[in-house]
Amino acid sequence: MKNIIIKIMIILPLSLYSASLSHQEITMMVSKIKDERPGISLEVLENTPNPFAIVEKVIKQEIKEIKIEKPKEIIPTESYTISAVLNHAAFINQKWYRVGDTIGSYRVISVGKSSANLKRGKEIKKLIIERKKKKFKIFKGN
Repeated sequence: MKNIIIKIMIILPLSLYSASLSHQEITMMVSKIKDERPGISLEVLENTPNPFAIVEKVIKQEIKEIKIEKPKEIIPTESYTISAVLNHAAFINQKWYRVGDTIGSYRVISVGKSSANLKRGKEIKKLIIERKKKKFKIFKGN
């Protein structure tokens, strides 16, 4: 591994040195830069179309195409809480409901062991009974 690194360290500077330009080549390149070069005439420059005109037209057209839509009515979401399920009926918001019953704008489509599904159009709401964690306290007896 060390041999490879040593070879690279020797070969790299030699290759860079051999690729460099000679003094005569650099002098010739500098003299070419000093020579006066013909530029573009004012007549040609004045007749050149504005390169930004197309961009401005496109932007104006895009602005015209933007349609302003009225904000949609915000319908307050109805809140439902299921607290029990018994004999294929769900106790939702303090009332019992079975499959096919309507609650507000929703219809009960299924009742499970601990949940119920409500449907309105294509929207389906799944209500699940919230389980509270039971806390046990252990007391030492005498």
